Amino acid sequence: MNIVMADDDQNLLAMLVPHLEHAGHTVLLASSGAELLARIKETRAGLIISDINMPGLDGVAVYRQARALNEYAAVPFILCSGLEIEQGKALAAEDGKLRFLKKPFSLAALHKAIDEVTDLPLFGDYEPRGGLKP
Repeated sequence: MNIVMADDDQNLLAMLVPHLEHAGHTVLLASSGAELLARIKETRAGLIISDINMPGLDGVAVYRQARALNEYAAVPFILCSGLEIEQGKALAAEDGKLRFLKKPFSLAALHKAIDEVTDLPLFGDYEPRGGLKP
């Protein structure tokens, strides 16, 4: 899956990027919210991960602007922050394709959040006996 990620914490990125790439994902990095928006317009992201607290355009503004784009209206999104906890939780409660992670978070918590927003059951794709529809 193509993951576009923005965070100004280089230590966090140094831990997450190799781990996600080892899991088979392609990770594109952005150093700011504005750069993240530019990257998702250039490529088709299957998941967006953004820190809330970034200089300039923050992660909440990025989330809202991404959701305003037709192609990203329902793309899985993960916001993270060590400070904006209530705001992150409130947004996640409103959007089933958004999860919030409080920093610091474990790799297990990240994988759980990714699984929750990307593994949705597909209804109507199968015939009653389990055969695929033509």
